[in-house]
Amino acid sequence: MLKERLIRYEDLIPCKAAFIDAKTPGSNLKDNYSIIGGGVSESTHQKVNLSEKHGFCIGAAGQPPRVKNSPHSHFTAEVFMVYSSHWRFYWNNDEKSEIILHPGDIISLPTNMFRGFENVGDEYGMIFSILGHDDAGGGVVWLPRVIEEAKDYGLVLLENGKLVDTTIGEKVPEGLERMPALSENELKTFDQYTIEQMKEHVGFVGTYKESTYKHFANQTPNTLRWIDVLGPQDSRDHQFSANPGDPNGDGFNVYGLQSDSSGRTGKYSRNEVEVMLVHRGEFEISCSHNGEEISATLKNGDIFTFPKGAIRSIKAKTYGFAYFVVGEDYPKAPKLVS
Repeated sequence: MLKERLIRYEDLIPCKAAFIDAKTPGSNLKDNYSIIGGGVSESTHQKVNLSEKHGFCIGAAGQPPRVKNSPHSHFTAEVFMVYSSHWRFYWNNDEKSEIILHPGDIISLPTNMFRGFENVGDEYGMIFSILGHDDAGGGVVWLPRVIEEAKDYGLVLLENGKLVDTTIGEKVPEGLERMPALSENELKTFDQYTIEQMKEHVGFVGTYKESTYKHFANQTPNTLRWIDVLGPQDSRDHQFSANPGDPNGDGFNVYGLQSDSSGRTGKYSRNEVEVMLVHRGEFEISCSHNGEEISATLKNGDIFTFPKGAIRSIKAKTYGFAYFVVGEDYPKAPKLVS
């Protein structure tokens, strides 16, 4: 049903112990959200707002100031959109390379590279995430120190990638072993990136330029601007602001929509699933699909996912900026509807 595809910011459900480091001092107090798809949460207690498969997963991390998410590596693309506060992203085996991002910025983190992040602002902060593919590669790999530091705090990561929380009475099932830490030789197989190399994977919201692509739906080109944010490196039609994190394909593209209060798209449809995530402002959306219709006003942090083939329109009610996550590596042009 279409109403289930509207996810309000206030309806996001956190898991307090989603990963092995969730009780380790310095990494505790963080919240993990699985919004569309299960993502890579290691907890069987993780709540998911919408489980329907999209070809990618969308989640979020919420953290108080100075709380870290420990270094880990992914098997598929991982993209973060900074929603609130200021964040330090750090990477490589030695954890020494870093960059600071602010609300509206986006970073596409490559596979096979250790990364972590910390809220370095003065307020509770949120970052939304996109993970490639429906199962996001099946899990994450941790730096050995993370598993070692967690041993005294009651969380046990099993070889099947699931957590056991002994602080609430859970026990390690018979026949399952703990997840082993990586060896020195295994650590050498992970990629290392310089700061300059990683800057190619970052989009800064203040530097975005309007797309030259002519096939976006747009009835008011003077007040509504589509932006190419993240897509394939070999695209001939778009000039993206950040390169993809996975050269073998992410399974999604990211666009931006910046509009004055009078901007509107008109009606259009897509062959691919399209998720709208409002960063700032208010947008009125309408959607029609298989005899159902829905109209709603989306505000800061709200999400709506348009199903494949649905007819939709978007109208700004205030100045605003929204991200759009579109499925497939090479999505087709939107179809305008008269």
